Amino acid sequence: MALSDGSGQNPPMRIAITSTNPPSLAQTIPPQFRKAAAVATTRVAWDVREALMQGMQESFDRPTPFTMRAWRVESARATGEQVEAVVWAAPQQAKYLFWQIEGGQRRTKGFEAKMGLHSGEVALPTSQATRDAYGNMPLSFIKRVAGDKNTAGTAKRFFVGTPKGNGRPEGVWARVGNNNRLVPLMLFANEAEYQERFDASAIAGRTVDARFESQLMRALQAGQASKG
Repeated sequence: MALSDGSGQNPPMRIAITSTNPPSLAQTIPPQFRKAAAVATTRVAWDVREALMQGMQESFDRPTPFTMRAWRVESARATGEQVEAVVWAAPQQAKYLFWQIEGGQRRTKGFEAKMGLHSGEVALPTSQATRDAYGNMPLSFIKRVAGDKNTAGTAKRFFVGTPKGNGRPEGVWARVGNNNRLVPLMLFANEAEYQERFDASAIAGRTVDARFESQLMRALQAGQASKG
């Protein structure tokens, strides 16, 4: 078995699980073995998906159901001497899982750009920000802030910018107490550096090593039983 994490892609959220036979033997391998190898490779891909989901539960703080549904499986196909199945992350989830897997500086999100942030700048929620059960700012809250923030100097519920006095930082502030006080909801930063938290390739590799042989024997035995 060979494992590729698709690192040539951007983001690299594709894990290819490949069973390759030497070209000199490709024509002599019985068809039933090829079929069993395809079945086993597909089953291992599903094992990898399960292991990735378990890994996210262990690595992330309260991952959402949407995040847990990220990983998909493409069943194995035999092309010449190679059999390959693919485990991949759906595009929407891949956009943010990438930073948890690879680390690095997160890009500015769409709602942050609407707040006037430039490329590379990010908005970091404070303890005063509305959070959902998974610790994230819900979209409804973000839309409410974006739709009711200061524009052209008018006094609205939320203030986006740098408050005067006391050296307070730039961010999103809520007006409270009859507009007498500002409470920070999000603070702006030049960048958000993510550390590698979730080694998807290592999890996949361990799973392939542990499961392929038993899955191949299971597929071969099932093929023999069907012939008998």
